[in-house]
Amino acid sequence: MSSHLVIGSAGLIGEHLMKTGISQGIDVVGVDFTNKKQNEFIDIRQNENVVTLLYKLMPEVIYLTAAIPNVDYCEINPEETYHTNVEGVCNVVKAANKIGAKLIFFSSDYIFDGKAGPYGEDDPPNPINEYGRQKLIAEQYIALHSNNYLIIRTTGVYGYEYHGKNFIYRLVKTLQNKQSMKVPIDQMGTPTYAPNLAKAVMELALKEIVGVYHIVGPDRINRYDFACEAARIFKLDNKLIQSTETSALKQPAMRPLLAGMKTDKAKSLLSILLMGCKEGLGLMAANFSLK
Repeated sequence: MSSHLVIGSAGLIGEHLMKTGISQGIDVVGVDFTNKKQNEFIDIRQNENVVTLLYKLMPEVIYLTAAIPNVDYCEINPEETYHTNVEGVCNVVKAANKIGAKLIFFSSDYIFDGKAGPYGEDDPPNPINEYGRQKLIAEQYIALHSNNYLIIRTTGVYGYEYHGKNFIYRLVKTLQNKQSMKVPIDQMGTPTYAPNLAKAVMELALKEIVGVYHIVGPDRINRYDFACEAARIFKLDNKLIQSTETSALKQPAMRPLLAGMKTDKAKSLLSILLMGCKEGLGLMAANFSLK
């Protein structure tokens, strides 16, 4: 019997949930869409696949990190991404109810419009892009239909990642190659160090609580300043980072600008401290060579 199951274990958050669980002696199993091994493959869009796998593994806690998180891709391909980001979530909720598992779902500050952040859990959502709309619909379905759930909203997650897709990973590789990178100066957020997020989520998962919790880093900073701080800590040339307005990037999806989230609710329950940018970036730089 597997105690904890990470769906989406090859992604940034999933990878660190796996590492955290293993380091804490938790019986944790990871499954992912990219892994074709029979016991480790899952396609959450396929209800039969989800039900079969969950009945086989019978986890007590399910972390649902699997998603299509590319905001612009979601904007261009709303129907395709809805199958994963909404219908896939519904499939996992129904199967989790059947086996009596607790569901931990990962959402985003993109459910807010970014006009008046940072946001608390009870602030009214008003997504301005397709990804945010899909996350909000999934949240609403879970709140209505899940028997035992936590919705974890987070944002700006960074850290070592096998696939190297998160913002800081891409920034460091770009600067190491002596290439310039345009970064918006008008997007405010609360960057979150992935290993710290994973530890906080696992601590909450073991408590007898349900509902919505924000888990993000304590620093509210614009994306350009965050990039410059990363360049300083990684000892790279921050002159290669070019500040720009979000509108100048002409991205398909609108971005919430005055975003980020408040964490008072989660902090009242957590024993571990949520980690600021300097500490998180310092640990990332110290522990991993990105060359």
